[in-house]
Amino acid sequence: MYKLTLILKYLRRKLGPMFAALAVMLCTAMVIIVISVMGGFLDLLQTSAKQLTGDVSVQARSMTGFAYYEELMVEIKALDEVVAATPVVSTFGMINLDGHTIGVNIMGIQPEEFSGIVRYRDTLMWSADDILDYNGIDPDELGATPPAFDLEAMSMTLEPAGFLKGHDAPGVVIGVEVNPYQYRDEQGQYDFRNSAVHQTATLTVLPLTERGAPAELGPSYTNAVVLNEFKSGLYEIDRSQVFVRFDVLQKLLGMERSESPAFDEQTGEPIPGKTSVKPARTSEIVVKGAEGYTLEQVYAAVKYTVLTFDKVPARHHAIAVRTWEQRHAQFINAVKNEKGMVTFLFIIISIVAVVMVATTFYMTVLEKTRDIGVLRAVGASQGGIMGLFLGYGLAVGVVGALLGLALAVSVVWHLNEIQYWLANRLGVSAHYTWCACGGALVGAVVGAAVGFSKRKALKFALLAGLALFLLGLAGAWVSLAQVEDLSFKLNDAISFKMWDPQTYFFDRIPDKVKFYDAFFIVLGAILSSVVGALIPAVLAARLDPVEALRYE
Repeated sequence: MYKLTLILKYLRRKLGPMFAALAVMLCTAMVIIVISVMGGFLDLLQTSAKQLTGDVSVQARSMTGFAYYEELMVEIKALDEVVAATPVVSTFGMINLDGHTIGVNIMGIQPEEFSGIVRYRDTLMWSADDILDYNGIDPDELGATPPAFDLEAMSMTLEPAGFLKGHDAPGVVIGVEVNPYQYRDEQGQYDFRNSAVHQTATLTVLPLTERGAPAELGPSYTNAVVLNEFKSGLYEIDRSQVFVRFDVLQKLLGMERSESPAFDEQTGEPIPGKTSVKPARTSEIVVKGAEGYTLEQVYAAVKYTVLTFDKVPARHHAIAVRTWEQRHAQFINAVKNEKGMVTFLFIIISIVAVVMVATTFYMTVLEKTRDIGVLRAVGASQGGIMGLFLGYGLAVGVVGALLGLALAVSVVWHLNEIQYWLANRLGVSAHYTWCACGGALVGAVVGAAVGFSKRKALKFALLAGLALFLLGLAGAWVSLAQVEDLSFKLNDAISFKMWDPQTYFFDRIPDKVKFYDAFFIVLGAILSSVVGALIPAVLAARLDPVEALRYE
């Protein structure tokens, strides 16, 4: 019982342990904030990477694609581990938009099926509301939305509707960064006024023969109408990806099913009634796993099916099966390594808390040597004395770690508000601070000088300082109200952007705390405090009672 009483007494009356608790609090908060933000970045990258990839991909190792994909899809869809699959054709190509020619990756998709596997619909940026608002049309007065304005519906078919049908061209959805005129504002947002919606673009691709040689007819191209823009959140995709209908791109690449007359190998003459059939080809099959199965189980089932399918000689192709994690492993692993490295560095820095606790408790042992001697003299054991100081360290660790957790959670949850204040309100806040603190300082000096002769310097300094503090605040408010654009000039001159949405592709700083990680950080901080108190506790326990009572 004496241990708890003394611990509470020391915590209430001693300033040194509070500094140790402060060090534990700051170190705990620092590590939790770093892990939360870096972990948030990693989660955003993983979500974006998976968003347009699917769980598992069956990919051709060659740009010429692979045939008999319809039969393979039937077998894949029959698996219990798979809920959906769709073919995708992809190739390098060029898009010419308003005179700008850009190299892109063109993907041919079946939009409804593709959206059922990945989040294609969720990535679409513009809707009928945006185009109606741009044209100054009230939706309530309009009634039914014109087909050419229903951007989402057209994006889900990749076919122009309404007056756009007159273009006699397929539809295309482009990555938001493919548009040369689109850019993000200071808040990281895009403006529909800069979009390429309803513009005509030209897509150019290079068809290849099955052997990989350029087709005899050379490059093929088609005009297309931009129906929408999409944003996946992964810059590498949004600056280089273009979607068209599967059959359109398949035809441009010469990968559709075709029939031609069969020729006699000896005479070279056509064989009457006999044709040569070239099966359709695709670049990959995107697969979505079924509920209740892990990614590894889905991958194993699909890979086994592909290996079995590929054993038939007529259907043999170089095909690779990869999960979304494997496809983006290089990029994601780089971010994981950065997170681990930064976290490790901050943990090393946090050792200062252990040193602070050890130093504080060593000084406490020296200060309380006589108290320790009294406790030993009345029957306290060495284990009891050691337990007293270890409990003291535990109490300091618990207080510091819990306060650190509260501070970290508060900061992380309000990081974007803090960022906004630093970027947009710091100048005005600094103006108020300078005026108020400057007034208080001048008032304190003048008040102290006036009151010095009357031996009331402190009283006069406090009164004059408070009066000029309030006067400074009032002066700052008047100046901001009377001087035109002063607040804007101050905020432009004095600002700090720890997160610039125009530089980083994510619009917001990650503001979620993973309490699973935070629990182990808090636990580690508490254990570190106990470790820091261990050596002083051992020294206190080993003190000779007689020598301790003689200690001055």
